[in-house]
Amino acid sequence: MFPRKILIPVSTLVTAVASLLAAPAMAEDATAQPTSVWPAPVWDVSLGAGVAVRPTYEGSDRYQASPVPLFTVRYNDMLTMGPEGLSAYWHHGDFRVGAGLTFDPGRNDSKGNGLFNNGDDRLKGMGDVDKSLGFKVFGAYQLGRLSLDLSAVKYTGDQNDGVVVTGGVGLPLKLAERLTLTPHVGVSWASDSYMQAYFGVTPAQAAASRFAAYSAGAGFKDVSAGALARYRITDHWFVTGDVTVKRLLGDAADSPVTYAATSARAFAAVGYRF
Repeated sequence: MFPRKILIPVSTLVTAVASLLAAPAMAEDATAQPTSVWPAPVWDVSLGAGVAVRPTYEGSDRYQASPVPLFTVRYNDMLTMGPEGLSAYWHHGDFRVGAGLTFDPGRNDSKGNGLFNNGDDRLKGMGDVDKSLGFKVFGAYQLGRLSLDLSAVKYTGDQNDGVVVTGGVGLPLKLAERLTLTPHVGVSWASDSYMQAYFGVTPAQAAASRFAAYSAGAGFKDVSAGALARYRITDHWFVTGDVTVKRLLGDAADSPVTYAATSARAFAAVGYRF
């Protein structure tokens, strides 16, 4: 059985959740989720809430904690909505392929007062990277107990119109009747326009900020490893959590806006499955 997905429409809720679970979304991308401990119904709806701890932006050495609203709808194991967007997919045997819409929360050049702000005052003068819609294609293959996945996203924003390709491997382990633990590893490659938007510094930005000018090119952006746990309390209530460590690579790691090439992300939530 393929891992289940968690994906949402573009809305205020999407903005909030995507800001917290930005790529790779606590290591839960659109093609690799932990194996469900329930049989898959035609309609699968879950609601929940929790808390996430993450860097103030990718490359930051400062952390912030924020509430995490969770909302998941899946129909007939073919359509899903959740925190990463909207997806439609087809599967046969051990293969799954699909396409959909996803969302990049962007980045602010100041901390701001919002609970879901994605930024830091040290970025002043860099300007904001606006939110952007992304078009995604993905595929997955179940190799024994291993879940292999690959996805590519093309973003369409004014500042971010780049491409990100992500691959991952997960190994769902049923530790008890109600408990599943999924260790996972992943790697991401990004195009030059994406890397420049988030890790580059133009001459104009250098003049307005504390950073020296820097050109970021295409290449591998990061590697990550972590573990996701899910425990079924009752037939409807569940708790879930993830801890992931990410290491920036290449031009992303060398960027002047990167204060820490290695960072951690964690979240914990409780939910109700109808």
